[in-house]
Amino acid sequence: MSVLKDVYEPSDDTWLASKLLDYYRGSDLFRKLDVCVDMGSGTGFLGLYSLVKGICGRVIFIDINEKALVNTSLNLGLNKLGGRGLILDSSTGLRDSIAELVIANPPYLPGNPMDDLDKAFYTGPEGYEVVVEFIREACRLLRVGGFFILTYSSLSNTGVIEREIAKCFGINKVESKRFFFEELRGLLLEKSGVRA
Repeated sequence: MSVLKDVYEPSDDTWLASKLLDYYRGSDLFRKLDVCVDMGSGTGFLGLYSLVKGICGRVIFIDINEKALVNTSLNLGLNKLGGRGLILDSSTGLRDSIAELVIANPPYLPGNPMDDLDKAFYTGPEGYEVVVEFIREACRLLRVGGFFILTYSSLSNTGVIEREIAKCFGINKVESKRFFFEELRGLLLEKSGVRA
């Protein structure tokens, strides 16, 4: 796995999301999924992980950072998975209900990004802005019964995030990791029906 300069390096939140992918793979919920989306792909680690573990047949990798898209392409090549990945800039529109799984490790820290790398950490002044956008986009992209893996922090406005989740998703599994100043949360969600 290669990590280029100015691209978010996999960290504790990434490992939390991969743990939820492992849980899904070993659970009664498991079925091999055809089309998955790694939203905010960074290095592409989570989408690649879902391919290697046999969870997804194909992955659409999306990021706002061009360096991250280059990094994902590099890692697809290094892992000889280029034919199973499609890399798109976040401005590219995808049709509704295209995916069976969306994986998202969005920026969730309160603060205003100053450069491309900051956009991987800071979501805006309230700490939930991008997370809410990702939840809404996942709801649009997923088929009913599709799964959404999401990570976020207790430093975000968790009340706003959880209310947004409840509009479209039911919770199947919660994982967390506590630090002295925050708790990272990872959720395995299932799209429950038409968004309210």
